[in-house]
Amino acid sequence: GAVEQLVGVSFETAGTYRIDPYLLLAVISIESAFNPLAESPVGAVGLMQIMPKVHSAKLRSFGGQPLDPWVNLQVGASILREYIDRFGSEMEALKAYVGSLGQPTDYPARVMRDRDRMIAAAAGRVLP
Repeated sequence: GAVEQLVGVSFETAGTYRIDPYLLLAVISIESAFNPLAESPVGAVGLMQIMPKVHSAKLRSFGGQPLDPWVNLQVGASILREYIDRFGSEMEALKAYVGSLGQPTDYPARVMRDRDRMIAAAAGRVLP
């Protein structure tokens, strides 16, 4: 089904950008609950809730359709990779991704909790 397809593409994309695939899936889970048509009141769109105005150059390089799930994944993953490289850790990268560098946020912890749940589920375990 659609979710299996999305998971497959996410693993592929994660490989391309050298990102933990479960981290990528956890960001999608928190950002859009896996809804490729999700739109936020501030203009973030798609699976990874990218901001088309902010990331227009990246969008153009992938064909420009922010609601296309493949395009949205590529742009979101490339942003995440850039932040991991720039800030040196997944936790700091997640703060930058959600736009709260220098401000308190539970976003990184929420993403990591989801990631841990997904890793456990993939191994046949269930975390509370």
